[in-house]
Amino acid sequence: GLFFFGPEDRPVPLQQTFVGVTNVKDRFRREQKMNDVCYEVVSDSLRRGYQVMVFVHSRKGTGETARALTERAMKEGSLESLFITQGTERNGDAYTRYAERASKSRNKELTEHFYNGLGIHHAGMLRNDRKLSEQMFNDGAIKVLCCTATLAWGINLPAHTVVVKGTEVYNPEKGGAVDLSILDVQQIFGSAGCPQFDTSGEATLITSHDSLAPYLDKLIKAVPIESNFVKQLADHLNAEVVGGTVTNI
Repeated sequence: GLFFFGPEDRPVPLQQTFVGVTNVKDRFRREQKMNDVCYEVVSDSLRRGYQVMVFVHSRKGTGETARALTERAMKEGSLESLFITQGTERNGDAYTRYAERASKSRNKELTEHFYNGLGIHHAGMLRNDRKLSEQMFNDGAIKVLCCTATLAWGINLPAHTVVVKGTEVYNPEKGGAVDLSILDVQQIFGSAGCPQFDTSGEATLITSHDSLAPYLDKLIKAVPIESNFVKQLADHLNAEVVGGTVTNI
């Protein structure tokens, strides 16, 4: 009685890549390694003419990741050729359309990254700034968008390539970091190569080597989906009694 939905059921083929960064106890060095891997994936996609969304798990991390990609691109001498859209034949018009609006934004990070062909998006930004970032990415004025997972859940803004950088998420209930849920990863991966926009998609997950195995198990192998309704059965039953749907047992 179980149904299995594999990659073959997806209307657009999705290439999934999983990268485990070898154990580095120093947090700064681990972040640096992830940024290096992220840059390689992003630059490869840009060379082939595709836009990229990089998902991180904190508001601060969006700006830090965009800055790290910019610094690495400057070091490699590829910022102008790969990232910047100003004056290019393909995206130059889009850059010109948004240049004035981006320069007038009160979000200094948005303005700073726009000139380098990157953008940021998270819930802490003003609504107008978030909308501006979405429009700039959609129209090709920026090639890379560093964002949080809220973008994957709430807005249909697809890209050919998506990158999940890191899987540690702060959980206020537990007072510490927990692993990003499989559901979130699947939702983010679903942003790559949407049927109405693309004919293929690429998704890359970058995490620590220790955290890699659970994601491989659950994303590559078939995992039964089981209902958790029984845990909340009493609450739902009480609600139906109050609503008058259930009058006797």
